[in-house]
Amino acid sequence: MLFVDAVKAASAQLTPSQKQLARHILDHSEQIAFATAKQVGDAAGVSDAAVVRFARALGYDGFPAMRMALRDGLLERVGSVGMRSIGHPTSSGEDLRRAVFANDAALIEATEQLNSTALAETVVDLMSRARRIWIVGHGTTYPLALMLSMQLNQAFGNADVLNVGNGDLADRLRHVGKGDVLIGIGYARYLPYTLDVMRIGGRFGAHVIAITDKPSSPLAELAQHTFVVGRSGAAIAWWSQAGTLALVNWLVEIALHRNGPAVTEWLRRSDEVWRELGHWNSDGNSPDDRSLVDHLKAQESAAQAFASQSTKEHSNEGSEVQVGRRKRR
Repeated sequence: MLFVDAVKAASAQLTPSQKQLARHILDHSEQIAFATAKQVGDAAGVSDAAVVRFARALGYDGFPAMRMALRDGLLERVGSVGMRSIGHPTSSGEDLRRAVFANDAALIEATEQLNSTALAETVVDLMSRARRIWIVGHGTTYPLALMLSMQLNQAFGNADVLNVGNGDLADRLRHVGKGDVLIGIGYARYLPYTLDVMRIGGRFGAHVIAITDKPSSPLAELAQHTFVVGRSGAAIAWWSQAGTLALVNWLVEIALHRNGPAVTEWLRRSDEVWRELGHWNSDGNSPDDRSLVDHLKAQESAAQAFASQSTKEHSNEGSEVQVGRRKRR
């Protein structure tokens, strides 16, 4: 539901302060559609928690969902081209730097809140058992498909990209089948090649996963599982893929932890090959630089230390509770 419609529907139940916040958002919808909850709260003179409560009072799951509704309203009003002309900074120095990083931070935050840990773990489980992992992307999502494929190969070694530009798409598609996972990446405007590959792959028996911009997108309709990525239509870095890149990093991180021993062996062999090719002898490299395996070991040590600290904190909390109970007796 668009934001203005949600406000009308919930108007009778809103408190006076929430109605005032609604008016503020309606008056500044172009800026708030790309702001964080804290930024909205600071501008409106309320806490970010109050902004989140307001979003839920309107029937949204949270602030990111309300912000997406605001963006959809802008798209209906001015279209994607018009959105790029909204709120363009008047200076090109410090203001531009802050605006670009704030925009990317908002996209990453939205992506984090729009996708559950359970969904990511389910998808990684599917990939860990998959015969092959196929990733399809065209246009601006093609580099993202390449990156996801390259990183997943560090964990599983069986990922590949499907793209009409390679010239052998039909020949490669015939190898897609039951037991495979096929991931399609696409945003408005949705390219038919990606949709066609997802449709055919699903018909051949692959488990189809979508990375897209809304639950109602054509990619989501073809998928069994869907990740929704925060997307920008602002004048500032409207092409930003920050949300997608963060999602890719998240999935790869889970995959590396799930397949630790195999990953260690693959990275060790990669180190040997790079060394044989003379890669470490290139200018700028030092013999003391960490190898790929060293990076993984450091990552695992940090994760273990974090888990140990969390366990200790929970244990201390439990001890304090027990002491408190004994004192009350």
